[in-house]
Amino acid sequence: MKELANKLLANIHIAILFYGMFGVYEKWDEHSIAKTDLETQIPNIEERIQKSKAKLKEIVEFTKKAEESRARVEEVAKSIEAAQRQLPAETNDTQILTFFQKEMSLLNIKDPNLVPSGEETSNYYISKNYVLKAKGTFLQFLIFMERIGNSARIYNVKNLTLSNASVGQRGRFQVISVEATIQAYRFNPNFKVEREPEAPGAPGAPAKPGDT
Repeated sequence: MKELANKLLANIHIAILFYGMFGVYEKWDEHSIAKTDLETQIPNIEERIQKSKAKLKEIVEFTKKAEESRARVEEVAKSIEAAQRQLPAETNDTQILTFFQKEMSLLNIKDPNLVPSGEETSNYYISKNYVLKAKGTFLQFLIFMERIGNSARIYNVKNLTLSNASVGQRGRFQVISVEATIQAYRFNPNFKVEREPEAPGAPGAPAKPGDT
């Protein structure tokens, strides 16, 4: 019995070695299984990566187009606001009537009658109508309309009617009767240019509650 125990003790290192090798084999087997499992997932992972890249590209392109669209809207808004600032804040009937009467007097236009009429609201401006009735020659009214067009204030001849005047002909120029509606403009204080809201987190965008 003693001899058997001595033999076992003498060979115990072999048993330990086999046990260690078996443990290493188990670990290697587990590693091989895990590696094989990962390798089978690689194609699926690569496909998901490609889909994510394509989605990211779409988002980048959409953001770029959105920024370009916002820039165009802002450019149009600034142009409208610039044009709006060129219009006066009010239409002063006395000043406008005085301007027209002075020009017609200088041109010797006969029987001038100019009456303020109603207002019309259109987007960023408000127009006021002035109904004109007078008599004169084609040349006189041509010069009168030219002076209106060159005035500091913006005017528009909305409609114009010419007819033979029921007066005796004097000189070689035909006398005509004119009826016209002339519009003067002022900006509409109630009109505000609509802009696209800034994207959250974009430069200049309003911060959300709780943002630091």
